[in-house]
Amino acid sequence: MTAPTKALDLADALANYRTSLRNASDVELEHRAASVAALPGAVADELRQAISDERESRRLADRPTSARMPKVAAGAAVAAPIAVVAGRLLTEHAEQVPQALLYSPAVAVGLVGAVVGGVRLGRWLDERRYGLASNVDEADLDPLGLELLAQVRARRAVGGES
Repeated sequence: MTAPTKALDLADALANYRTSLRNASDVELEHRAASVAALPGAVADELRQAISDERESRRLADRPTSARMPKVAAGAAVAAPIAVVAGRLLTEHAEQVPQALLYSPAVAVGLVGAVVGGVRLGRWLDERRYGLASNVDEADLDPLGLELLAQVRARRAVGGES
């Protein structure tokens, strides 16, 4: 009969820990992350996951969505007249050039633009999904953490990031 009691006590302790993380400052959250990083076991995994979830919720909460709306509106206001003028110039130019010469450069430029745009969009999404780690003290990491840090640095070096 002691096993269910211990499980309830552990669940209650984890719930209390998650609640205390919400009230912790950013510095205290990082301190707790460093202190839990070297602990072994399933409970330590739960604690690390709770800290990771709290970091993610804070990162998402810090994003001002209303600040992007004026930028998007300004970009649309600038892009619309440019698109209209470019469309008119293209239709005037299309009447004077044979169709084979007209579409081949346009398709090539469009494909290059799509590839470059896709790469930049992928990198932007990757940076937003997995933010760069800051203030990582290697002395606080266990061997598994050091190996993971080395892997992340190697992947970023291959990707051209510093």
